[in-house]
Amino acid sequence: MAIIKITKAGKTKASLKTALYYISEPQKITLSNGEVLLSTLNCWGTIQNIYETMISTKEMYRKATDNKNSEMYKHFQQSFKPNELTPQLAHKIGIKWADQNFGKQGFEICICTHIDKEHIHNHFIINSVNPITGKTIVINANKTLEQLKFSSDEICREYGLSVIDRNYYVPEKTQAIYSMKKKYSIERETFKTNSWQNEIHEIIKEAIIKSQGKNFEFFCQYLKQKKIIVDYKRLNNDLIFQDETTGYKTSDKTLEKTFPTQGYFLRLNIEKLVGKIPDYQLEIAEILSPQKQGFYKLIENLLEVIDSNRFIETKEDFYKAMEKDGWEILNTLTGKCFCHKNTGRLFYDSTIYKITKKHEYCLNYLEQNLN
Repeated sequence: MAIIKITKAGKTKASLKTALYYISEPQKITLSNGEVLLSTLNCWGTIQNIYETMISTKEMYRKATDNKNSEMYKHFQQSFKPNELTPQLAHKIGIKWADQNFGKQGFEICICTHIDKEHIHNHFIINSVNPITGKTIVINANKTLEQLKFSSDEICREYGLSVIDRNYYVPEKTQAIYSMKKKYSIERETFKTNSWQNEIHEIIKEAIIKSQGKNFEFFCQYLKQKKIIVDYKRLNNDLIFQDETTGYKTSDKTLEKTFPTQGYFLRLNIEKLVGKIPDYQLEIAEILSPQKQGFYKLIENLLEVIDSNRFIETKEDFYKAMEKDGWEILNTLTGKCFCHKNTGRLFYDSTIYKITKKHEYCLNYLEQNLN
């Protein structure tokens, strides 16, 4: 059985590169015998080559500019029922599905099969611009997505795999499209009963009750005895619970979404019932991949350069000083931004404020205070 879903895609060139590198992480796609489950359609070479090919296609049709109203790519996932097929067969099915629905039309596609979860699943990154026609891909949730799901079902049948009984979700026999609301409500109840998350959910619930009136350290130690590790040192302030036996992880937010309890499993409520979570400082090297570390180092450099040039009084002199230190001010379709000359990386005010929480590093604020 395979479930097709579309994942939110980015609207910048940087997001396309990030998505390609994410789906192709070696530890997720490499089998024990060294076989790598990565394939491409209408493009080839390394991930960098694939990225450059997709960008070249966009540039050919003048669609390579970052645009907040247009996605740079489409990202699909095809998830299979646990223990129903081998990673190689899942990859083969993924290639056939991608070729049948997008490859034959000329779209450039990168296909990777992830084996790091309980269920094997395929990731597809599809260039949003067709290299033959120059047209942008359009996915209609009520029509196109349904066709893609039925296409996946047909391929699964060819290989003797189970498929979802879609008629089960149709509220009326005359209706052609099944009820997504009913489908997900039914599947959510099944997931609650059968998933490994259900076991963790019950253990954490028990730990919260046992730890009330004590402290957060007792809460963590109690879970440790149950083979569950608690990671609370996070950038986004969530809690991560990891099963030591299986390696599976889930967050407090995911548990609350799966088992709605009016915020019972959220970090704030656990602190309220169990005790305050210790203060902590995060080192970038500890929590970020090398790629993201590079991003934050650029941010740190930008802030240092801005601070060193705060004495300047005019826009013209400020622009010259920034350029001398390796930063340009560009006026793009989505607004003004800082551009790192060596890497070409763009930083808009929204990104700077999201990270620093300070307006004084935003270009709009700086320009308002310059003559």
